[in-house]
Amino acid sequence: MGLKSFVLKKVLGSKMKGASEEQIDDLVKKIEANPDLANKLKSLEDNKEVKELLEKVQTETEEKIAGGMNAQMAQITVMMKYKDQFVKHREALAPLMELMGSINMQNIV
Repeated sequence: MGLKSFVLKKVLGSKMKGASEEQIDDLVKKIEANPDLANKLKSLEDNKEVKELLEKVQTETEEKIAGGMNAQMAQITVMMKYKDQFVKHREALAPLMELMGSINMQNIV
């Protein structure tokens, strides 16, 4: 594993609580295979509305899980709450959704 892969793996691991080692490895492989995808994902950080939406979803999902709700149900519940916002930002979120759809994202918060 090269330095770039190692750093990317560490960053993803710290940002994706609950992700397994295998899921992180899959993400690193997908991002390394498609550098354009990495640039598109980076642009999400620059989009204030999208960044706030993702932070709200993460926080609320973590709260529901801490309250005893099943992780997958918590994710679905929170995502449905913000459905209109996801639709509004669907173009900006497309690279993230593509990446998430390409691996098993169960139990990632």
